[in-house]
Amino acid sequence: MLPDRDHLKRMLASVDAAIASAVRCPPDEDDFHTTLRTLVRLLMPEASEADRDWVKGQLEEMLARHDLKDFEL
Repeated sequence: MLPDRDHLKRMLASVDAAIASAVRCPPDEDDFHTTLRTLVRLLMPEASEADRDWVKGQLEEMLARHDLKDFEL
């Protein structure tokens, strides 16, 4: 059984916190992108097919808030 939206929101909040932390103390850019891609790859399969577009939209908004608009999911 796939997680519900509340669980997905908690997972997204963890990703957001990791991005915020990395923005405050920037790591090596390649390491950061690799870590972020890994987090996204772990998160997306957790979403049901019906929730994938919603999760992607949430991630895109999150990236925009952190001025990472050029990052490709």
